[in-house]
Amino acid sequence: MPLIYSNSADGEVQSLQGPGGSGFAGARDAATGTAVNASQAENANFTAVTRFGSRGGTPPYRIHRSFAFFDTSGVTGTVASAQFEIVGYSAGASTNGSMIAVKSTAFGGDGNTALKDIDFDAIPGWTDGASQAGNVTNYSTQFIASDGWSTTGVNVLTGTSDLKTDMQNNNVVIVCFMDYTNDYLNVDPSSVSSPQLGGRYNEASSAGQRLRINYSLAATGYGNDVIGVASADIGEVNRVATANIAEINGL
Repeated sequence: MPLIYSNSADGEVQSLQGPGGSGFAGARDAATGTAVNASQAENANFTAVTRFGSRGGTPPYRIHRSFAFFDTSGVTGTVASAQFEIVGYSAGASTNGSMIAVKSTAFGGDGNTALKDIDFDAIPGWTDGASQAGNVTNYSTQFIASDGWSTTGVNVLTGTSDLKTDMQNNNVVIVCFMDYTNDYLNVDPSSVSSPQLGGRYNEASSAGQRLRINYSLAATGYGNDVIGVASADIGEVNRVATANIAEINGL
């Protein structure tokens, strides 16, 4: 199956809300992040939601989202399957988080702009103070830590029909990877915690560790005339569907 690697501009944007501030909502619904890192090879907080301890008042929160874009201009034909492949990373951090990939307009919406703090909420359909289910465009199914996140091997997020359609129709696919259980669903952690999942970016040392989309195209069948009849007018050859025929008599 062909692979499309993320561009080296990929990275992470985080939003920090300090003690006594507006808490989880302030960190999650911020229009602008507080820090950007687009040069790292890996991050234990590829996606994360952290609620810190506090002696009183509203505790601090920090939310991490990762962003990437993929050059899909070379995709021709119908995409039959697609999945994000993320090689895990931990550096001793916990792997008790969750993840989902959603459509983004970061990088200027076309991949021609560097990742910026204002990209933190560059997610079409984003709705403050609400679950994003039904609001944003999901590019993957969700992944929960209990499904078994590997800190060294490949972790798979299964692509949705929206991802496959955009890969077919658009020259660039831009993605935000975010925590699912708390960030996406708008659930404030009830106590001090740091659900997180670590992953690697394009800058990883080897191609096998780099963030990528693995996809396949639908079979197109035999694309030539048969005895002077155009292939478009042929449904079967000797009762075999043309979609299942690569050659006839070795041709």
